[in-house]
Amino acid sequence: MTQSGIAAAVDGERKPVVLTGAGGAIGRVLRAHFIETGRLGRYTDIKPLADDATVAPHAAESGGFRQGDLGDPAFCRSLFDGAGAIVHMAGISVEQPFDILLQHNYVALFHVYEAARQCGVRRIVYASSNHATGMYACDMALNPSMPVNPDSLYGLSKVWGEGLARLYWEKHGIETVCLRIGSFQPRPVSIRHLSTWLSHRDACALVDASLDTPDVGFDIVYGMSGNTRAWWDNSRIRVAYHPQDNAEDYAEQILADAKPVDALESRFQGADFAATDFSRTPPRES
Repeated sequence: MTQSGIAAAVDGERKPVVLTGAGGAIGRVLRAHFIETGRLGRYTDIKPLADDATVAPHAAESGGFRQGDLGDPAFCRSLFDGAGAIVHMAGISVEQPFDILLQHNYVALFHVYEAARQCGVRRIVYASSNHATGMYACDMALNPSMPVNPDSLYGLSKVWGEGLARLYWEKHGIETVCLRIGSFQPRPVSIRHLSTWLSHRDACALVDASLDTPDVGFDIVYGMSGNTRAWWDNSRIRVAYHPQDNAEDYAEQILADAKPVDALESRFQGADFAATDFSRTPPRES
């Protein structure tokens, strides 16, 4: 489904997709993709866009770029008024003290969902993270139905976000595709990336599919390319996502350049997120 999909047309009317975090690493790539493919976008970030001129030609129809804080309920309602869907890429994407995560990954996300409900938005694509399950060992094969296992306060915030998304689906009928994003990079550069890489091209395809696949309800998808060595299994997802890239194409060079990795980092899928502040004493063998 293309621009006739649920996120592009509601009740026959073409409505914009709101992209939050439009100035971030993924946001910049998605913004360029939306403009290139003709998807009607409305963009926001807490900071000014360095390349705001790219948005200007679309301002009249979609609302262009609006700088603001998603922790402000009134700003969220204004931003989502008349929107068909939301791609939520804003928030903190690294480990931070809890108070900082609370402001951006909990409170602001609640205001996003509540304003979406009030404005009649029917679908959200939520940037979760592979760190929601990062304490699993690297020899574990995971699928989205397995229990969460966060590796950090950051990963925990993403687990909470997935729970909020499920609540708003079950109680209010707002569909959400939760993207447990892997290693979003132009190309893979580490051994871990052989399992977790998400190319720019596949990230755009994943968001397109998450917006346009009908009747997704609540779905969780691991955001990865079609990596031969993937730890994650997306075979049962509802979203019609078909990755084109594979980190294995870079394996020979990556393995040749590989440097020693900390034992804890190489043990857990969350790598340094899992290893940081790790203090558990292994149980004694009986």
